[in-house]
This record gives sequence, C-alpha cells and structure tokens, in this order.
Amino acid sequence: METNPKSFRKEHLAIRNAMSEKEVAEKSGVIVKRLLQTGWYQNAQEIFAYYPLKNEVDCRALFLQAWSDGKKIALPRTREENQMDFYYIDDFMQLKEGAFHVMEPMENCVRAVPDSVFGRDGSRYGYGKGYYDRFFAKNPKLKRYAVCYANQLEESLVTDIYDVEMHEIYTETEVIRKGV
Repeated sequence: METNPKSFRKEHLAIRNAMSEKEVAEKSGVIVKRLLQTGWYQNAQEIFAYYPLKNEVDCRALFLQAWSDGKKIALPRTREENQMDFYYIDDFMQLKEGAFHVMEPMENCVRAVPDSVFGRDGSRYGYGKGYYDRFFAKNPKLKRYAVCYANQLEESLVTDIYDVEMHEIYTETEVIRKGV
C-alpha cells in the first residue's frame, strides 16, 4: 500500500473531483443529516466549519439549519505564513473569494475540517500546508469532527508529530468515533 502523503492526496482528490454534481449533493445531504442527529450538534452553541470548494462535502445545509436553531457559524480566513483565524458569519452574503479561491468571511465578520484523505484511526492528510494542524495545536481542547465521502477513507495513514487527529469522522455510509 502506498504511504506517501503527496500520492495519497493526489489519488483521493482525483477520486473526489471525479464525482458528479448529483453524487456530491446526495452524499453531502446524507452526511449533513447524520451531523444534525448527533448529540454534539444538539448541544453546540457554535460550529466552526468551512465553505465547500470544488467537490468537498457541502455543509451549507448544516449552516442554514444551525442558524435556524440559533447557533453561530464560524468559517476560516487565511492570513500570512499559512495561518488562519475563524470569524462568525450570519449569512452567506458575508463571504468573499479569498486565498485559493475559497470563500472566506469578510474582514468585518467576527471549526469542521476539509481534507483530501482520512484514516479510520483519526489520521488525516489535508492539502499539505498545515493550516488546520497549526490551528488545532493552538486550540487542543476543541473537539475535532471531520466530514468526508466514504471513498476518501483508508484504514490508517502514516503521519508525523505535527499531524492532528480527528475525534469523529462522518461519511454518507458511517460514523467513525475515535477517542483521541
């Protein structure tokens, strides 16, 4: 089995990017329904998430329901030296295209994780810049929930000391809980 993170990223991004718009919408809908049924969602007052790019799991329906339920949504905004901060948004009109063509909160705006491949053991490979690893390292008490498609899962991944593991992973077919 291939253990090179760069190769794994490329392979799994190709699989994900080959998915049809219909497949992305259907699988994303199932994943969002799973998230909405969790105890952590019911108890959460705020949700740190991401805005979908290309064929990433589309959680916008989760945002709409969260706003309807009186919860706050925070999305990342990148800054220099591969760092990011999260800002609260109240609606999609507070977003603008930012780095890497990702929709980011505007400057006047006040945590889910997109990645290329996940291991069932909670390991993950992002896009290779370390944004989320650095953010989670600075905020170790945050619960880390990931969403991905089943075709983005491997049994485990070879990681290094800087890679931060996920507590739970939600796909359209299952929920994987890891007691990190």
